[in-house]
Amino acid sequence: MDDITIEHTDMPPGDASITAFAASDLFFRIYDESMALVRQAADYLEQEGVTERQHLSQKMSIIYACESMRLTTRLMQVSAWLLAMRAIRQGEIKAAEIEVRGYRLGAKEVCMGGPVRGAGLLPVRLITLMETSKRLYERVARLDGLLFANNEQPYAHNLVVAQLSRIEQAFSI
Repeated sequence: MDDITIEHTDMPPGDASITAFAASDLFFRIYDESMALVRQAADYLEQEGVTERQHLSQKMSIIYACESMRLTTRLMQVSAWLLAMRAIRQGEIKAAEIEVRGYRLGAKEVCMGGPVRGAGLLPVRLITLMETSKRLYERVARLDGLLFANNEQPYAHNLVVAQLSRIEQAFSI
């Protein structure tokens, strides 16, 4: 999956840019890629991942749980953002409503964070999904920044980040 970038000159910020992006081939490629990755992750976590997790130590099971939560958070955030763009394309919402209604890409603290210590020992398929989802999230985050002129959305303290931190401290992982 190649990284796709947009130069600032290709897509100036503003409602017209957001609407143009939502109607673009780039949008459809990222949307299709995202939905395919969601299906792959769900299939893995519901099938092969269940079996692999049963063979992990207690400590590795906790790391697996943390990283699978990060994986699904990334995919949910990207999917929600893309669905908002699709709603713009279909005329269900206006581009100006994105920030007002809270449809900006969220959970950056969790999604952009590095893996929990020891995650490199997880099953290869999960590691691959984690890496692929992070690259996808990073690309969408760049698009979000370009489309919204890098006006950072104020994020409330993220409960997932706090929970991951508590788990890491409790189990010294």
